[in-house]
Amino acid sequence: MQQDELTNNIPVTTEEIFIGMGGWEIQPFYNVFYPPRPGKDFRRLEYYSRFFDMVEVNATFYNTSLSQDQAKRWLDDVKENKRFIFTTKLFRGFTHTFDATQNDALAIHRLLEPLREAGKFGGLLAQFPGTFNKSNSRLNYLIRLRSMFPEDPLFLDLRHKSWGEESLHQFYYDNGLNLVNVDLPPLTNHIQFNALEWKGIAYFRLMGRNTEAWNNPRNYNRYLYKYSEEELKDILEKIRQISASKKYVVFHNDKQAFSLLNGKQIEKDLHPSKQILAPAHLLSAFPQLKAFCSPPANEGDLFSEVQNINSLQLNTESDKPKKKKFKKRIVSNIPKKPTSTIKRRGFNR
Repeated sequence: MQQDELTNNIPVTTEEIFIGMGGWEIQPFYNVFYPPRPGKDFRRLEYYSRFFDMVEVNATFYNTSLSQDQAKRWLDDVKENKRFIFTTKLFRGFTHTFDATQNDALAIHRLLEPLREAGKFGGLLAQFPGTFNKSNSRLNYLIRLRSMFPEDPLFLDLRHKSWGEESLHQFYYDNGLNLVNVDLPPLTNHIQFNALEWKGIAYFRLMGRNTEAWNNPRNYNRYLYKYSEEELKDILEKIRQISASKKYVVFHNDKQAFSLLNGKQIEKDLHPSKQILAPAHLLSAFPQLKAFCSPPANEGDLFSEVQNINSLQLNTESDKPKKKKFKKRIVSNIPKKPTSTIKRRGFNR
């Protein structure tokens, strides 16, 4: 593994590892990551991009109303980080409700055009619910879904254990599908956490392992989980054991902002000789980061007021756009709709 520092001024190595979060407009981040009193022109994504090299856009899951102007603003926000990459979560009409239309597909393509042209787009993330198990009709649906988005890597977060059968690997490969290495609580129906790459790309999604809260609709602590040092070592080993030229590592254990903590810890382990930067605000919330992280030189005493980490609230997904009415279906022979949990707060990831 390359251990030289990857910076904006140094050409990337043959192995690129991008670490990020499942969004930047996440409520727990406000208390420990962003400045407590930002100015009126403050842009959260611009600030976020100073400390991470990728983001998985979550707002695109809720509807397809985001425009190219929005994508261009994102690009402007991250222009100082030459390595920054976006992946976007596919609209739920294709993965949960199966109400997607031709207009939805076209809107997604339009949104992605500026990201593609700028060389900043890593691929589409299609997350299916845990009840979406393997069947012949669903295999055919995945092939059809791929045909709708042929230009970009299509990462499949398939959570039911039936999708993890080794006999399916050739199917994924032949149809240009990238199975996500998703880490979930060890429940009997969940797919095993793997270390797989597809045509030189590997995608890791780390959701936490809160078994007790995962399937409880009245418990909003599904993503309340802090990976231990031992668990991070296991994750690190999986990342290192594959030879993919690009590796995306996305943390989703956002409640109490543990995703930020674990993201910086894994960054240190992957790049032990690299100078790891973190906001002073974050270092105050998680003092253990001070052993290997430092704030940017220009932050000074900007972050003087830090709320107690125990007072953080659940991620409210404040970056959600308003819900859009679904139109006429365009996909024939849609597989039977799985029991969906997307209406439950916090259960859409």
